[in-house]
Amino acid sequence: MDFLSLTQSNWFLVGPVAKVLGVVMNGIYEFLDMFGIASIGLAIILFTIIIKALMLPLSIKQQKFTKLNSIMAPELQQVQKKYANLDKSSPKYNEMLLKQNEEMKEVYAKYGTSPTGGCVQMLIQMPILFALYQVIYKIPGYIGSIRNIFTGLVDQITSINGYTDIIKEFVTENKISTLQPLYSESGEMLKESVVDFLYKLSPSQWQSLENVSAFKGMDGLIQSTSNEIARVNTFLGMNISDNPMALITSSIKSGAW
Repeated sequence: MDFLSLTQSNWFLVGPVAKVLGVVMNGIYEFLDMFGIASIGLAIILFTIIIKALMLPLSIKQQKFTKLNSIMAPELQQVQKKYANLDKSSPKYNEMLLKQNEEMKEVYAKYGTSPTGGCVQMLIQMPILFALYQVIYKIPGYIGSIRNIFTGLVDQITSINGYTDIIKEFVTENKISTLQPLYSESGEMLKESVVDFLYKLSPSQWQSLENVSAFKGMDGLIQSTSNEIARVNTFLGMNISDNPMALITSSIKSGAW
């Protein structure tokens, strides 16, 4: 199986868009890395700014339609009020209904728009926004150098008999609810899903992983991998893989107000 296809989004329509955006995200990260600024946080910020800038024409059109809609509303309401008492049993009901629709179309034409004017922009933006989230949420699937940080450790973990059950138990004990692993036909967790598992670990969970008895022989590799992913995850002095409450708690304990 293609490695990337498993860690990338496979949602209908969103998946292909995410693949394109993933190329952009990977390019941004590699560009930063060339200058010694390998930061996922900064890459995400630049990535979001670029995508939002590309979507700006759609956003402007959406805002224009919203403004026009508020201007047109009184005129549209007058048309609706004019035909509010149409009798469905009347022989001329269909004829009058067509006149109502024509008059409403004339109002839209007067302002250079249509009833579906705002829907088009929204329909275009929605898959892009969903894809934006998927790329940010599944970083290892789109940035090759981030995925490669885990390669050595993943090879070691998957060489242990029963590694799937060990990871399942760890996930349950640490309440990692966002992991949706993929399995081989034999029921073993695929290497790609092990990467996803490791990427979701917080700093404290990395420490817990070192204490798993089955992984005792790879303490050094676990520590070096966690240090490396912590390095690229650190932004403005904070590790973005940690949850806000953990950051607040550790800050209070250390007195770093």
